[in-house]
Amino acid sequence: MSRLFEIANDFALLFDQLESFDEIEEADMREIAQQAWFDTLEGVEGEFELKAENVAQYIKSLKAEAEDIKAEEQALSARRKAKEKRVRSLTDYLMMCMKRIHREKIETAKCKLSIRKNAESVQVADEDGLARQLAALGRSDLIRVKPPELDKAAIKKALQSGETINGAALGRTESLIIK
Repeated sequence: MSRLFEIANDFALLFDQLESFDEIEEADMREIAQQAWFDTLEGVEGEFELKAENVAQYIKSLKAEAEDIKAEEQALSARRKAKEKRVRSLTDYLMMCMKRIHREKIETAKCKLSIRKNAESVQVADEDGLARQLAALGRSDLIRVKPPELDKAAIKKALQSGETINGAALGRTESLIIK
């Protein structure tokens, strides 16, 4: 059985031959050749449709599998986040209890616990306010600026309303719909 692209090539070759029927002088021979051409076309079309259907079914199967994997990823992510939250909560609880009884260390056969002082870290109550304050003071060396992000929906509306925006244009792509 031929591959889909081979069938598509056969289809194109078949249509290239269509013009050659005008060169046949005998009407009977031309009619026989045309009937053979139409029969061949019908066979190629049928084979193409069968192959296309098989490829489409495989695409649908892969898409369903990808959706199942995505749903499982989301479920696993939610479970992971819940476990991580529980770990933080229990860790905070255990540390609070140890501080309450003034214990910095506990060592057992199965684990070793200790409260340590972490390295200094910056704690900011209002990040936006501090960023504005640093900018006003000319301390851009302490501010990380994110590159601007295009609002393509707003650009599309502007272009559709007739506005000209250099470097942007409306375009239309194609996609194959499989149901």
